[in-house]
Amino acid sequence: MKFFKTSVIILVAILCLMVISWQVYTNTRISYPNGVTSSFSAAKAYEHVTYLAQKIGPRPAGSKSELKAAQYISYVLNQNGWKVHEQPFSKAVARETSVIQREQQVELINSQNIIAELPGNRPDTIVVGAHYDSASLNAPGAVDNASGVGVLLELARVLSQEPHEDTYQFIFFGAEEYGLVGSQFYTTQADLSAVRWMLNVDMVGTPLEIDVAGKKSTPPELIKQVVALAGESHISFHLSRDSILMARESTQGGASDFSSFLDKRIPALGLGISGRPAGYFHRPEDRLDRVSMEEMKKVGDYAHRLLTNVKLEKLGPHVWDELYLPFQIGKNVFILPNYGILIFTFFTFIVTVFLLIQFLRKNSNKHILDWKGILGILGVTIVLSLIVVGLSGIGEILWSWIKQVKLLYYAYPTLFVLARIGIALGILIILASWIDKLPLARDPHLYWFIGVIFLLGVSLLLALSRIDLAFPFVFWLLCFDLQIFLPNIILVVLGPYFIYCLHFELLNSQQWVSFYEAIHKYPLIFLGIYGLLLVPFFLACLHVVITKKELVKKIVYHTQKPALAVTCLVVLFLGLIPTYTKDYQQAVTVREEWSGSSEGLVHIFSSERLPNQLVKDLSGQEGKSLYVPILNVSPPLIVNTSVVEKNKNSERTLEISIKLNYSSEPYLVRLHLEGPKPFEVQTDEFLPMSKIPKKFQLKGVQQSSGNYSIILQRTPPQRNTIHLSIETQSEITCSIEAMFPDTSPRIQIQHALVSPDYQIQFKESYDF
Repeated sequence: MKFFKTSVIILVAILCLMVISWQVYTNTRISYPNGVTSSFSAAKAYEHVTYLAQKIGPRPAGSKSELKAAQYISYVLNQNGWKVHEQPFSKAVARETSVIQREQQVELINSQNIIAELPGNRPDTIVVGAHYDSASLNAPGAVDNASGVGVLLELARVLSQEPHEDTYQFIFFGAEEYGLVGSQFYTTQADLSAVRWMLNVDMVGTPLEIDVAGKKSTPPELIKQVVALAGESHISFHLSRDSILMARESTQGGASDFSSFLDKRIPALGLGISGRPAGYFHRPEDRLDRVSMEEMKKVGDYAHRLLTNVKLEKLGPHVWDELYLPFQIGKNVFILPNYGILIFTFFTFIVTVFLLIQFLRKNSNKHILDWKGILGILGVTIVLSLIVVGLSGIGEILWSWIKQVKLLYYAYPTLFVLARIGIALGILIILASWIDKLPLARDPHLYWFIGVIFLLGVSLLLALSRIDLAFPFVFWLLCFDLQIFLPNIILVVLGPYFIYCLHFELLNSQQWVSFYEAIHKYPLIFLGIYGLLLVPFFLACLHVVITKKELVKKIVYHTQKPALAVTCLVVLFLGLIPTYTKDYQQAVTVREEWSGSSEGLVHIFSSERLPNQLVKDLSGQEGKSLYVPILNVSPPLIVNTSVVEKNKNSERTLEISIKLNYSSEPYLVRLHLEGPKPFEVQTDEFLPMSKIPKKFQLKGVQQSSGNYSIILQRTPPQRNTIHLSIETQSEITCSIEAMFPDTSPRIQIQHALVSPDYQIQFKESYDF
């Protein structure tokens, strides 16, 4: 009993320490003088957005329109007295195979960064960046990211008229949409020794997203100053956390160009729009009317305050605490440093071990630790978890089958998440009486013991790899420890609190759609993951339920029938939720498709069934695609090929020459090479071998079909002649594909719930 009291004192002391730390932080906020009011003009910034998004239009990397945008940016900066120069680059990017991308792909991306400098009285430099390319051939990119460029160009005018000590360097990055290519090229080439910090603006709007994580995280010192200025500027903001825990180890690492600076240990952060991306994100609907002058004014003034007020001591690349955790409540942000997480984790583990030792001592003679019984409890809990997780998606499965739609959740994902939780809760209540009839142990402490062991194991494994990722489970473990003294439903629900937070952050991030698509693409994997996550939750529930058995029996008895009725109503309700809205439209591709010299076709298709009215207007048949013939029109590209074969032993060397004849330069040229046996490619004209990473070789990668394949592609400027040298032991199939912008589509779609994407594609295959 004495030990239990001591444990309670220790746990209360830890909680008090956390509360005191929070109070100290919130009561010692950084404050800044009001200073001079910014002369930032939203109207002038909006003029720049208008020129980029409306007059120039879509600006994909390497295109002529991207070059026009670069020339415009240089002109405006020169007019305001900045020293401007271009940094052209041609970079080969290798995208290796993954769960999402099954084929190896190597692409040559051509673009340029625009670098402008405004010297100060000292060389200490503040870098400010924004990308000026757009996502695709049909995305005008008004919000993403003409709005960011407009803000920077106006800031360039304002700063050029003000006295300043620091040197300002404004960089307009090319090819961001291809994976931060421009910023990564800059940071590998530039001398960063005088850089104090970097600010990136990507998509202007509110509520403001203060993004602080790429593969590395923004220094806490910078976060505190930026957050304090946001509060004093009366601008609503959200400090990103999902990227810290989920995107840090990704291949791209981070949502925008600031993360390339973090990779080089330069303090950096990004400003964007908080929340789930709007339906126009990376779509043709990202037009000028999406940009708000009022929000540009807010963000412009705030960015000006950041550039003139934030002070960091160190210059150049340096090391800081990266494995911290930020917690936001309103406008207050509490940062738990790495050592704080370590202390919290260490004490939680120590207390957990002491409690387990005490538990084992007390029950050593009671035969409570029957391993068959423990395995039985664990097995039943796992099965229960899998049943609940699996059946929670019954509504989506049913209505996907009825409506023949995969992305039911596209317009209203939050409703479907809440429905899953509601259905899971209903199923749990329905199954509760059945669980009571099973021949399981009735000692509640045994369930507590199994749950603690489970969470302790998970926490230890995560802590050994990344301490910040372990924190949600360590907190859960602490709540589980407290349950031995206070068995109640509040601690059961509170335990996974930070797991809920991670999912809430994910729901309001750019990764949400791809995450939910992955769940539906690989349901068994996610069934296993979420099934295991529910195991400690159900063990905690059973610990409380058995402790208060009679009360729970009464509750279950009176709620089973209502739970069944509500579950059925929730499933029926899902059928009433529209899949598409005016804000989240169905993506439909309208593509002219050509092959060789044959007649072309207009292919209209979508990942879902085409709207009935659209099918009716085009006199087609119901389905996901339909074709309309193109008559008496020449193809946009003519291809001529020749091959010289050399044989040595069992090896074939194919010297392939491909000539492309076109009147209008294609934006993208792609070669898809495939063969039944391994092969290696050499090509200096299409993909300069000197630009390909040394560790990477142009070899075919084996697919699930047994064949070997690789994809090679490049952005403009294109070559009229392509030479390939292929070493192989078998035949090679080479598919040549060219993509063109379609500025005058033959078929134009006007439908309230459809977002059309117009393209022209030429594709032809050759066997060598």
